[in-house]
Amino acid sequence: MKRTEELLTKEYLARLGEMTIQLKGRLRTDGYSGTRRSLAKGSSLEFSDFREYQRGDELRLVDWNGFARFGRLYVKEFLEEKQAAIHIFLDCSRSMDWQEKFPVAKAVAASLAYVGLHGGDGVQLLPFGEHLQERQKLAQKGQFAKGVSFLSALQAEGKTDILQAVRESSRLQKGIAVVISDFMVEKGIEDAVKLLQQKRQEVLLVQVLSKEEAVPKAGGTVRLVDRETGEKRDLELTPQTVAAYEKALRRQKAALAGFCRKRDAAFYSMDEETPLLQAVYEILT
Repeated sequence: MKRTEELLTKEYLARLGEMTIQLKGRLRTDGYSGTRRSLAKGSSLEFSDFREYQRGDELRLVDWNGFARFGRLYVKEFLEEKQAAIHIFLDCSRSMDWQEKFPVAKAVAASLAYVGLHGGDGVQLLPFGEHLQERQKLAQKGQFAKGVSFLSALQAEGKTDILQAVRESSRLQKGIAVVISDFMVEKGIEDAVKLLQQKRQEVLLVQVLSKEEAVPKAGGTVRLVDRETGEKRDLELTPQTVAAYEKALRRQKAALAGFCRKRDAAFYSMDEETPLLQAVYEILT
């Protein structure tokens, strides 16, 4: 199994930096119009000035006291935040420990942290299994290596409970929440998305699968072992069985993508052989 650092080569980080610069203008300009948006734009509570009301301005920003005194509508302007917040939830359950899935998931988390830090954002790494584990906060790009070391040391063990992890994350600064997982769970995903949105997060789900999970091969009898529960099941991988599995996987992906569209969130699926730079680009755009 590869180590995360082996995926984050100097050449890769240089290309990631170039891509970040190329996308920077568009990402910042678009603002929060969907989860594939700026990783470095928000609005603070620090008051700046007043200006006259214009059609389309939010009524909550109207200075009603000023209207009562002067008979004209003015709205309050606020300073733009210098630092947004990116919260990266990484599934560290036992099911992630298969082939290169876990190192790739860590590399995706590190790549998004890299983009955020180089855009001036604060990043919080939140590993979880059945519960939220110790988190790591990164405030500036010089701390990227610290983040990589933190991710590399994580072990895949225990079961998955995405909803419980989100509950235990307590109050989050308004920003973007990225959940990286194989999402091989029966429940909790949709409620976790809703709860994150209640916590004022723009939500992005990133599914990382092993090659065998994404494209299983027919032929022979295999013993399937649930890496979280230890449950075993013998299965003959006939073409019909593989076709049924692929149909179920497509159905699951479509359901998650459809749910995210309805909730104004985003869903992206990849496997361990997806080129990392391509995956990050598609996640951001």
